[in-house]
Amino acid sequence: MAEMPPLPQQPIREDAGLTRSELMPFRSTKISLRKSRMLVPLIALAVTCVALFVLKIGLQTTEDVVAYMNVLCAFMLFAMFAAIYFYAGERKGMLWYLVPAAVVVIQLLVSPILHLYFYVFRTLLPGNMKGDTFLPNFIGMFFGAGLMEELLKAVPTLLALFLAYRLRSKNSPGNRVTRNLALQGPLDGVLMGVAAGAGFIAIETMLQYVPSAMRGGPGGNAALQALHGLLLMVPRVLNGLVGHMAYAGIFGYFIGLAVSHRRSLFTLLAIGWVLAASLHAFWNSVAYLLGLWGWYVSAALTLFFFLACLLKAKQLEVSRLGGPIDGHSVLAVSPPPGTAPVGPAGVVPPPAAGIAGMFTGVATAAEKLAGVAARTTVPNPGAVPADAAPVAPAPMPAAGLSIGNASARYALAPNQAIDFSALFGAAGVPPGCLGAILPAAEGGLEIRNTGSAPWSYATPDGATASVQPGASLRPLAGAKLLLGTATIEIASY
Repeated sequence: MAEMPPLPQQPIREDAGLTRSELMPFRSTKISLRKSRMLVPLIALAVTCVALFVLKIGLQTTEDVVAYMNVLCAFMLFAMFAAIYFYAGERKGMLWYLVPAAVVVIQLLVSPILHLYFYVFRTLLPGNMKGDTFLPNFIGMFFGAGLMEELLKAVPTLLALFLAYRLRSKNSPGNRVTRNLALQGPLDGVLMGVAAGAGFIAIETMLQYVPSAMRGGPGGNAALQALHGLLLMVPRVLNGLVGHMAYAGIFGYFIGLAVSHRRSLFTLLAIGWVLAASLHAFWNSVAYLLGLWGWYVSAALTLFFFLACLLKAKQLEVSRLGGPIDGHSVLAVSPPPGTAPVGPAGVVPPPAAGIAGMFTGVATAAEKLAGVAARTTVPNPGAVPADAAPVAPAPMPAAGLSIGNASARYALAPNQAIDFSALFGAAGVPPGCLGAILPAAEGGLEIRNTGSAPWSYATPDGATASVQPGASLRPLAGAKLLLGTATIEIASY
């Protein structure tokens, strides 16, 4: 029998009386149903349930069965996407991810576009190669399914990437629509890919595979034909997170990296495209190598890479915004408090033990292969002089942003004061360069100039700005502070 938790030390005090908002919570001014992240999923669930009941009541023809499966397929895909979305913690509204799904659906339904893909990858390239062994089938599937379908699913994410480049070139934050359509980073890329994969599954399953399965059922028996279609629809949709949604999410991760690593754009796109296409082709051809057991191997391999990209994207998003990671997260383990040894910058810290380290290490290796700057050593949070910190520093987050140069780096934590001249005086920072790390109103961190001299700040794309005393800047990985003759880099760790 499990041990019961201990009783509270102090008895719970009874309040003076019930309030109106407690009795009628929908009237409370301290909650907002409209802003709740659960509003869209619950509406989707309610609409789906009612629609399935209505379709079941009027079920008479094969077309009614197909309509029932269409609704069920759409909700299953939505539920799978919602699970990834809520785990990722993305701040962009869920409904914005209907756009990449819609772009994929349009490409599949517009015949000239689809025929162009077929012509390039299955006529000009060896996408129709087949045989009785693994290798020719893998080659054919690599070109005819892998490269072709992964490019088709990546189109909305690529468009979002170039919109982000466009806004950056104009030094414009954009309006509400363009900000949400532009690609934000790797995590946004993963989610856009997953949404695009969901759109692909919906069309391919319900317009191609299910009708084919129903035609292949016992002739003249409409009930068994419908059952054949349903029994194929369910596993094809559930396979999405180790299939089409996962492949597109992996490619989306590498496209998202290109937002802040434009110099490595083509390298990142090549890695993501080839990796996603290879996993896709392996699933389609592995039965020739390992029989039916090969599908288990392929699903496990895809899951490994997809989860690695998702975890790394989540960690990089926290670093980009400068926020902490939950100490119970599988992404990282919070380091013990105290002063960590200072080492040369650019040294990759040892990975976390166990599954977390294995998954995160894979994506980190791919990122380094693409030319992304190496992560820093464990920062030294205790090096800030006590007399330079009027507020108590917060514990060092497990992952986030750091400042430093070639000799030392220090973690940025909220409610922390920094004397840049004390930390980097030897590098050329003049006396009186003081700052404070504060929580930003919109999330993440900001660095406020609390000294008497202005700073120069270079954004990751090379634009420069002046930060006057009393003003604040938003730290971004890849940006630089130019203080005197010193260049202080801002990087993620």
